Amino acid sequence: MERIRFLVTVKTYPTPSIMHLETVCTGGVTEDGRWIRLYPVPFRYWDRGQQYRLYDWIDVSARKRPAEKDRRKESFEPASNVDLKVVGHVGTERNWTERKRIILPLARPSIEALLENYELDGESLGIVKPAEVTDVRVEKDNTDWSPEHQRLFAQMRLFGPQPKPLEKLRHRFRYCFRCDDRGCTGHNMQITDWGLCWLYLKTLRDEGEVAAVEKTKQKCWQMVAEDKDTYLYVGTVYPKPSFIILV
Repeated sequence: MERIRFLVTVKTYPTPSIMHLETVCTGGVTEDGRWIRLYPVPFRYWDRGQQYRLYDWIDVSARKRPAEKDRRKESFEPASNVDLKVVGHVGTERNWTERKRIILPLARPSIEALLENYELDGESLGIVKPAEVTDVRVEKDNTDWSPEHQRLFAQMRLFGPQPKPLEKLRHRFRYCFRCDDRGCTGHNMQITDWGLCWLYLKTLRDEGEVAAVEKTKQKCWQMVAEDKDTYLYVGTVYPKPSFIILV
């Protein structure tokens, strides 16, 4: 167990978990400039004081995840939410100067470079600057959770918190992009950012499915517009070595 302070840079939409009710993957950069992944995090079941925002500095007791659970070198699991404290925030002043100072030294030139590093030493989190985003693709997904997860939400517990409803996304959104790398043949990666998923679900409730898809797709394009200095946070889904977009 060790005490770790890190800047939160990514937070994925919750996924159901038989053991933890639900889990949120949180990624960030430590004070000494290393990637870290905090998992599992039952985020919505924690007190408001422990519900951090993106670009909050948090201080937490955590231990390296056992290799039999997760071999990725950046993966740590929190001791408990009681030990987690939000100790600061990095804003967007002066064109994101402070955020860039902390994060951009960790940037890799391409997804291809990240994959090479993954093979060499298990690097499974990263940030890359795409040469060009060519498309935002939308795919229909199942409208309901699996039967196993539906039973999880319906089951009352004798001890601990009771399951909270968790909305299922009816669509998946993907960026198609290429890297500035001779070996790049293009990438098609799912986006799992909580903020984007929340926009989709809110619009779905308020305006219906057609508007939810259109507004979310527009937001995707806005985030990678030509006037933006676009970088993509990416990470692997264990145990697969393939990367997805975290934000």
